[in-house]
Amino acid sequence: MKALPGDVFVAAQVLPAQLQALAEQGVMSFINNRPDMEAPLQPLSEEMEKAAQNIGVDYHHIPMAGGLSEGLIKATRIAYTNLPRPIVAFCASGTRSVALWCFAHVDSLGVDEVLDAAAQAGYSLEQLRGPLTAFLETQGTGQA
Repeated sequence: MKALPGDVFVAAQVLPAQLQALAEQGVMSFINNRPDMEAPLQPLSEEMEKAAQNIGVDYHHIPMAGGLSEGLIKATRIAYTNLPRPIVAFCASGTRSVALWCFAHVDSLGVDEVLDAAAQAGYSLEQLRGPLTAFLETQGTGQA
């Protein structure tokens, strides 16, 4: 797992059995950014949700397939605003989770800071500088 600001961690695929160990370490919420059926043997979101419910932690499925959308960013912002921390967000490699975290926090942290945080966590997302800047500029107009 890699740390991001705000008591958030990103990881590659987490398995249902791993939720218990992470919860025992203090994790209170999980965000699954992986679409169901993306790869063989990948646990379905329904399985992950049941495992989370069984141990009393929050779970949200915000799958990202293809590109970013206003709906994805909005759902991610709401999750990061409302979920108890620490939070673990995961996908196949963690990259989509970090990208969504960047878009969810760019208005409060700024483009340089979210990209620096991603880089410190081991994710080079410099290709998102333009889209993050454009997204940030549209926030004042209600267009995103």
